[in-house]
Amino acid sequence: MENNFFPVFLDMQNKKVLVIGAGKIAFRKTETLLSYGAKIKVITRDIKEEKFKELKNIKLSLEDFKEDMLEDIFMVVAATDDSVFNKYIFELCSKKNILVNNITSKTEMNCRFSSVYENGEYQIAISAKGDPKKSKALKEKISKFFNN
Repeated sequence: MENNFFPVFLDMQNKKVLVIGAGKIAFRKTETLLSYGAKIKVITRDIKEEKFKELKNIKLSLEDFKEDMLEDIFMVVAATDDSVFNKYIFELCSKKNILVNNITSKTEMNCRFSSVYENGEYQIAISAKGDPKKSKALKEKISKFFNN
């Protein structure tokens, strides 16, 4: 069953975010969240994206996930390559009314990252219902429209 997402803009300034996993997608999402002022803790068994070690303003911890880590968390990014584990994280977060983005599913999540075009006047969020390539393509068209 496809999710019916309500488009919304969130103030992420000082919001606590837990990122589980440390691969390329987790890194991209962490960078995005940092740019909006989120307070991020990344937990992982192993760091697959070395750029994580260069990031400032995050807490990076080599450890296994424990349910009590969800205490006082606003959003979780389930960014492991284990879809069964990511689904488990989604189910835990759903029960606790925590926003969760699951990189391995289009349905086992309750929030989705958008492709964003910004200029001095506009901030436009684009979602292609979980297809990032389509979102990026439309972002490029919007960018060309505003830059003409």
